[in-house]
Amino acid sequence: MNRKMAVLGFAAVCLCAGAATAQDRFDPLPAWPLCGRITEDPPAGWDETQGCPEDRWGNPDHTDLPLQATFGPRQLASDSYRYDYHRGIDLETPLGTPVFAIADGKVRKAGHSSSYTDPLVQIRHYRPGYSSCSSGDGCYTTNYMHMYDWVVSVGQSVGKGELIGYSGESSSSGYDHIEFEIRDAPSWDKYSAWQTNCIHPLDVLVYDDAGGANVGLEITEVDVTDPHNPRVTATVTMPGGVPLDLQRVDVFVYEIQPDQSLVEVIQPGTEPNTNGYHVNPPWFDVNIVNAQYTHKNSSRYPWSSFDDCPYAHEHGPSYDANVHLDTQHPDDMHVGSFNGIWAAPEPFNDDTEWYVLGLTFTELVGIADSAGLCLVVEATTTQSVSVTEAWNCP
Repeated sequence: MNRKMAVLGFAAVCLCAGAATAQDRFDPLPAWPLCGRITEDPPAGWDETQGCPEDRWGNPDHTDLPLQATFGPRQLASDSYRYDYHRGIDLETPLGTPVFAIADGKVRKAGHSSSYTDPLVQIRHYRPGYSSCSSGDGCYTTNYMHMYDWVVSVGQSVGKGELIGYSGESSSSGYDHIEFEIRDAPSWDKYSAWQTNCIHPLDVLVYDDAGGANVGLEITEVDVTDPHNPRVTATVTMPGGVPLDLQRVDVFVYEIQPDQSLVEVIQPGTEPNTNGYHVNPPWFDVNIVNAQYTHKNSSRYPWSSFDDCPYAHEHGPSYDANVHLDTQHPDDMHVGSFNGIWAAPEPFNDDTEWYVLGLTFTELVGIADSAGLCLVVEATTTQSVSVTEAWNCP
């Protein structure tokens, strides 16, 4: 959006088009995993063996909302509410609820797998218009996790909306739900289905977003004790019943000129380093940070191959894909601390009225005189709806 407009208005909303590439890379009319929670009010004569009805595919009137956990930072209730980075969405539903494929594909996993705590179904999908992973831009993969039972087998082709199994519970918490993930293979690793490829499922699933009314943004603290290194805390709030589709928060630093015009202070980490990593960026993007700092351990990309990571000295001798994004603040286990950002999610479940996430940016570059600083924070959803707030701006 126009930064000057945002600054002069102090608060602005941009209703922009969603990502242009989504329809090219994924089925443009996917089903939801619970078929719009069809079992809660099934059509007359319907049963799950008939699959998810076609009129519900890509239909924003039939979603599995609300979410009980969204993609990105959270407090993990099953482990003393420690900080955790979540790579899917949680859909609370009674044990034994039918689960459906969101798009055509081929089953890669069904049941127990050594890589997962609970049974799952994993399906690989081709890009629209392609019939293999090696052509086009690779494949994407969906995970349906914490399954109680499954009715498909490895190697089986399944159609969009086809019944694939029944929901279960988390063995660690006893919580009845499924966790749903989308893993988007990059063009340079076309078959990849690792955690590093996880993206926010609301980038792909179809839903209605009421716009900026769903997103609250406040600059809750600014510390200019050292104006060369201002610290900014922004808090995003969303009502519990709306799509929890926050994807990115940006901070822009400006120097106010004598004529009240603004000159942007370029921040380190805005551009990637020579190895492709953003170090101490002035933004937090749930997809980008996951892709950059969730490392693999495969024959092609072993753990040891990520020695170009700027935080390789923190890896330790054994593999852990979560070593970076699950790092806790030394003074508070409920807060994440990595790459110049403190992430402070409040506890959230279906009984919570608000989703709240605080982000403190600790490595911003400022100027010599705090009186000349202008700060703008922008929060953006998966549907590219943006809300901005400004501090000390003319």
